[in-house]
Amino acid sequence: MNATDDKNIIEPIGSSNKIGFELKVFFSLAIPIYFSQLATHATGVIAAMMTGNYNTVDQAAVATGNMLFWPIFFGLGGSLFIITAYVAQYHGAKKHKEIGPLLKQAFWLCIPLIILVSLYLGFAGNILDFFKTPDEVQKITKNYLLGLLVGTPALFLFQPLKSFSEGITRPIPITIINLGMVTLSALLNYVLIFGKFGFPELGGSGCGVSFAISSWTALIALTIYIYFSKPYQEAKLFKGYHAPDLQKIKEIFKLGFPIGACIFVEFGLFSGSGLLLSNLGENTIASHAIAMQVTTVTFMLPLSIGLAAAVRSGNLLGAGEFVRARYSSFFAIVIAVILACLNFILLYNFGTLFASFFNTDPAVVSLSASLIFIAAFMQLSDGVSFTGQGALRGYKDTLAPLYIMIIAFWCFGLPIGYVLGLTDLIVPSQGAIGMWIGLCFGVLLASFLVFIRLDQTTKRAINDKNFKVF
Repeated sequence: MNATDDKNIIEPIGSSNKIGFELKVFFSLAIPIYFSQLATHATGVIAAMMTGNYNTVDQAAVATGNMLFWPIFFGLGGSLFIITAYVAQYHGAKKHKEIGPLLKQAFWLCIPLIILVSLYLGFAGNILDFFKTPDEVQKITKNYLLGLLVGTPALFLFQPLKSFSEGITRPIPITIINLGMVTLSALLNYVLIFGKFGFPELGGSGCGVSFAISSWTALIALTIYIYFSKPYQEAKLFKGYHAPDLQKIKEIFKLGFPIGACIFVEFGLFSGSGLLLSNLGENTIASHAIAMQVTTVTFMLPLSIGLAAAVRSGNLLGAGEFVRARYSSFFAIVIAVILACLNFILLYNFGTLFASFFNTDPAVVSLSASLIFIAAFMQLSDGVSFTGQGALRGYKDTLAPLYIMIIAFWCFGLPIGYVLGLTDLIVPSQGAIGMWIGLCFGVLLASFLVFIRLDQTTKRAINDKNFKVF
């Protein structure tokens, strides 16, 4: 189903079938987005599992590289996520010719972002020294980051095209391409980590080579698909040259930067806490990374519902359906909370089993399982927080969620985690367990504040005659 075909994506507000219609639309968006996000994250999961079965040092090195790279990438690259809301609103208003020029300005914005990330990676060694990361971990981490550096341009350029496809409610091509990417990445990881079929045995460093190849392959595949597919032609993306429009680029970045900063705040919270714990040794690093990998898989559910909510609310706002957009936003939260209950059950009961997939060392598995147990209690809060943020993105309300994340995570969650995990101020130092308890408190506060903000924003859109969509 193409969620915005016919009926202008709207079932009459008084219809007895309103819930069924909303479910149908949401899941037509959310299910492909979920598998797409899951496939994207699966590359990291597979790398963690394979390096864990290679040795713990390589697993810790790749995990450290991810903790350095991904918060910065999403912090800057997240600025491009606002393109989904733009495209969704243009699509809802049937202003398809506005989409091509918008995407071209987004590509111009990619250039300085790529340069900034590349410069940052050049100083990664200094960061590792600052956190006193063990030398044997540092060496492999630097090699791994080199591969991420090569793949960085492809990651940035992929995002506007991904937003284009999802914004016009065509998420399935992205899912298929990401599934192909994860398959390629898994094969390359196996070959390069363990040195199969005559290739050199690179260990964790091979994950970087795999990442670079699969990232560029995904970008090329999506570009070719969009170029030849009829549903994308009305946007005229590949016709004509558009010079940089500094005003439009500034507008995109102004609205998009808070989105990236929000992601950076949460990713940075988990990655930063991992770096703070890194001087406790490779077992602690590996355990923290395993818990992150497992919980990120479950996190894909609220994230996907949030991304679908951004598209859905953007479509409805573009069509001028403000009451329906509010209903749809809170409907998404209900769905996310129900699914989060399933996540809770899985993590609560099977944490040890999940951890054992990533490492065979009993000490690492035991600590990882303890962290996963704590993470089970984050699931409901994550469902509310990220779905609410997604819906707010459809309204282009991006700055308030940034303030909320900073307060909840960096002013509340991380200090509690630091005190419990690395000091004896309240209780004897709890290490990684204390840190994760603090993170749990941060997520809980964020969900409460995001819910309040969503209620305010959706009411304002209905009552304020001067509320601007475009």
